Parts: sequence; structure tokens; C-alpha cells
Amino acid sequence: MSDITIAALHAFRAVAQCGSFTAAADDLGCSQSAISRHIALLEESTRQTLVLRGHRRIQLTPAGTLYLETVQRALQELERGTARLASHAQRPHSVKILAMPSFAARWLVPRLAHLHLAGIDAEIELATSIWDADYRKERFDIGIHYGDGSLPGAQLLMHDSLVPVIAPRLAHERPVRTLEDLGRFPWLHDALRSSKWPQWLAACNAPQLTGIRHLKLQDAELTLSAAVAGLGIAMGHEVLVAHDIAEGRLVKAWPQHLPMAAGYHLLLPARGKDNPHTQAIAHWLLREARVAQGTPPA
Repeated sequence: MSDITIAALHAFRAVAQCGSFTAAADDLGCSQSAISRHIALLEESTRQTLVLRGHRRIQLTPAGTLYLETVQRALQELERGTARLASHAQRPHSVKILAMPSFAARWLVPRLAHLHLAGIDAEIELATSIWDADYRKERFDIGIHYGDGSLPGAQLLMHDSLVPVIAPRLAHERPVRTLEDLGRFPWLHDALRSSKWPQWLAACNAPQLTGIRHLKLQDAELTLSAAVAGLGIAMGHEVLVAHDIAEGRLVKAWPQHLPMAAGYHLLLPARGKDNPHTQAIAHWLLREARVAQGTPPA
């Protein structure tokens, strides 16, 4: 069985389709003797007579007819596999980006159209995670992590600050004229970072201020979605709410910002450092970040 070659399978299929060794040889561009050798090899390997030789035309035996079905399926699958591989080679290189869910949804996705406008021909595979352990595993080409920059190779992408945000409709119904007016609204809390409201209030010298009721949500993305829906005031990260503010989905409930020690950092594992597509996207991210924070691109 190990002696069977792809050429022999092609010869057998051609003989079955053309009806003679001569026509099969013409079809494949080889000699009639080569076709005969291929068929003999198959019959020896299968220990079956596959072809009955007639004066003008050949005829498949029952074993040959059964074998032809297998050969056709095998060759078709090989041809499909070859086409898929060729197609894959022609596609742009795929770059896997791992980012915090809220950053991916609120900052990165709205800017992905800029990537192709910048002439970067690469396919993006975007995954999200909130867990530091996933960023330490380095199973990605580019990581965007929120933290203090202590992960290996972390490069600062953007500083961050906290600012309360609210849906424009809600702000119009109950205008906020003093800091204490924030207490007339429901407050939305990110369960993963529950210290945001207390930190901001302490910076405003109003630690005693509280909302009329409180809604705790799983993460920053869900919290901001609730704010857009008009459910109350959320303590937003400036990086994450800037696009919603620009598009009119949110407004600042109070103008004071609280700068954060943590920020968004770019991670480039060893697997992506020598890849030109990864490097191009990393440089693009840094340029976009500078533009977003009002710093001239380098």
C-alpha cells in the first residue's frame, strides 16, 4: 500500500474517464507505457484486478469501480486542500490582538477602519480578556493591557483618567449645576473596579456624596452600555468614553478628571517582534493613541 503514488491514482482516474490507455496518456501528457506501469502498480498493491483490457476500450472490474470512488474522493480532497493552502498563502498575514473587552469595544473597534486606510494589509484576530494571567501566557501577537506597566516588555500606550458620564437625555431632564446634583441620579458601578467612585469623590473632597440608588454591573463595558441606555451616571475611563462623547452618546456629568496611575500598555511578545505585520500594527496603535490624546504623531 505504501508504494501507491499520486501519479498512479491520477492515471487510474484518467483511464476510467477516458476509456483507454492511449487516451489517458494523451490526457495526462505521458506515454502509454507509463499509464500501464501505474495501473500494474495499483493492481499489485491492492491485489485486485482493476481493469479489463479490451481491444479498443478498457472496462473496470467491480473492484475497479469500487476503488474508483475512493480514488476520486481522495484526489478531490487533495485538490481542495491544495487550493485552500494556496488561498491561505495569498491572504494577508493574520495578527492576533488580545485586549481588555471595554478597550476593544470602545476604542479599538471604532478605529480599525483606519488600519487599512493606513495601508496596512493584515487580517486581525481580536480576542479579549480581563485576566492578567492571559497576558502573561503571551498567546498573541499584540496585547493591550490596563495596569501599572509591570508586565514584561510593557510600553505605555495611553495615560488614563476618570470622569463621570451620563446620557445626554438624562442630563437634559435633570441638569447638573453643582457637584451635589450628582446625588440626584442612580450611580452605575463596575464590579471589577469598585473603587472608581470612591477615588473620584475623594479627589473632589466629597467622599460623603452618594447616588439615589446604585446598580452594580460586571465590568466597564457593561457599565458604559448602561450609561448610554440612560440608566444613570457611570464613572468612565476617559480613554473609553471619548468616542461615545464625540458621537453624542454620552456627555460628562461633571468636568473634573482624576488622573490614574494605571494606564493602557502595549505588549509585544517574542513571537511577534520579528513580524513586519505585527510591527506595522504596533506602530499604528502608538500613532492612533498619540492622536487620541492630542499628542502629535512621532
